[in-house]
Amino acid sequence: MKLSAWLKQNDMTHHQFFEKSKLQNAQFSIHALAKWCNGSRIPRQTEMAAIHGMTNGEVSPNDFYGLR
Repeated sequence: MKLSAWLKQNDMTHHQFFEKSKLQNAQFSIHALAKWCNGSRIPRQTEMAAIHGMTNGEVSPNDFYGLR
């Protein structure tokens, strides 16, 4: 599932996801999050791990590469 779709499905804004990420000690900016959602940037390995964990595995690295 794409991150933007996950956010919409879970009725979560970029800001809410960003705040949640800070509580889990993830290290990325809200601007990076926006770029991941619009497809202009792919998260680094540590960022992908954080996204995967924060979404309970519903958003995986393959989703950023369109392998599914």
